Amino acid sequence: MLVKKQRLKTKDVLFLTKKRQFYGNGLFGFFYIQQYPNLKYNQLSCHISIKYSKHSADRNLLKRAIMRRVQTNVTWEIPTGNTYYKIFILLNKNKLEQLQKDVANQDRKHIISHIQRQFAQSFTALSRHLWASSKTSSTTVTNSSKH
Repeated sequence: MLVKKQRLKTKDVLFLTKKRQFYGNGLFGFFYIQQYPNLKYNQLSCHISIKYSKHSADRNLLKRAIMRRVQTNVTWEIPTGNTYYKIFILLNKNKLEQLQKDVANQDRKHIISHIQRQFAQSFTALSRHLWASSKTSSTTVTNSSKH
């Protein structure tokens, strides 16, 4: 489990979903926004839809696998200099059926490794996207300040 300051609050999640800055890649989608300037850390939260499974144990297994990957993997520190983000993770609803087929009749270890592998790929793509967007926005600010 993440430390309390690195978890998103309900009001942050509602704001993120309303703001609609979304990046989807593979099995996962990410709502994101830049962190407040006075907070020097990323905040993160995850949601697994009831459409995946009506059993909370199945949803919690996926959630724990994702959060464990976040905690043990240093790459969640997005390499954008001094820019930090609030990120809300959710499953891509168009890929739910494929995920259910992939993990049907599989043991817990296989499900966890599959989800963590998929999450690592998606989160790496998000990191690249944020890195590219932060470079273009800093270039725009630099160019506009010259005029």
